[in-house]
Amino acid sequence: MIWQHSHLTFAYKSKIMKKAFLLLSIGVAAFSANAQLTLSGSSYTQNFNSIVGALPTGWELYTGANSTSIGVADVTYGSGSASFGAYYDTTDCASDVFGTGFKNCASANGGPSLLAMSTCATQGAQTDRALGVRQCSGTSTTHPGFDPGPAFVLHLANTMGYNSFTCSFKLQGLDILSPRKTTWTVDYGVGATPSVFTPVATMPAVLTTGGNEFTDTTVTASFGTALDNQSQPVYIRIVTLVASSGTGNRTTSAIDDFTLLWNSLGVEEVTANNIGDFEVIGAATSNDTKLQYTVGETGSYNLMVTDMAGRTIKTATINAEKGTHIVTLNGLNLASGIYIASLSNASAKAVARICVQ
Repeated sequence: MIWQHSHLTFAYKSKIMKKAFLLLSIGVAAFSANAQLTLSGSSYTQNFNSIVGALPTGWELYTGANSTSIGVADVTYGSGSASFGAYYDTTDCASDVFGTGFKNCASANGGPSLLAMSTCATQGAQTDRALGVRQCSGTSTTHPGFDPGPAFVLHLANTMGYNSFTCSFKLQGLDILSPRKTTWTVDYGVGATPSVFTPVATMPAVLTTGGNEFTDTTVTASFGTALDNQSQPVYIRIVTLVASSGTGNRTTSAIDDFTLLWNSLGVEEVTANNIGDFEVIGAATSNDTKLQYTVGETGSYNLMVTDMAGRTIKTATINAEKGTHIVTLNGLNLASGIYIASLSNASAKAVARICVQ
């Protein structure tokens, strides 16, 4: 069964699906029991290419979410989600595509050959997937909580030993025949059952899907010190908190290529003795980035810029006197996204994130 059950009432679905989950393979679980993500290293990435039937560890889906509640855990996705999700509602699409709910969508990363006029068969065969949702009326009795209220949620066990969290992801609008616009927010909550979710600033500042547009927007966000060294669970949400605007059909939206970055408190304590205040000055662009740094001793330092896959973009040797300096990087021709700049010598290393919109 794919999405035919989405026409049942929510209460009835909940009873049926809670029982059904007991019969699924060990890799599939109800979202209330979906394992929290335990952090290690300095980054986490998720491309959602393996979301048929189950979500990645730590990812949960909710409806009816608002600024004081995480909402109601969605229990339909884990029962099996076929590879579909319309770029537009064509007559060749199965009726499932039109239904409300969270879906396994063909990602808009597919490029021009998979833009708005692709058939459902082509979309279904695409290996690059995205985690999506089709909204419906906020007054729906069979599908409550979808306008506003759907939320893509990353559930972290804790952030002990880590700080300086930032994230990036692709926000995709996948239905060019949907005139309504949906506005999205990135926020966070702390604790086992958070009663407050706090929004964070994003680039771009306003995040929308719909409006008869096919979109694939790179979004970046910084959490400042809010998530630093938390011993409690942390929830990071991509959520709609206000009703869609306009009239007509509601759109299908999706997220893809999510990346979470952080620093280790231990590393920062060591590097602060020699290299500090390593940060981007002003807005980074594809061809112009300014980095400010402070070094505690005169000497030679290695500067490196890499992408999220670890590929080297630029290397340079800087001979700097003790004090604060600014270095300008020109002609990097960076695509939108997050990049890592590191400044090091034999005894210390500092890291800065370059967010290019």
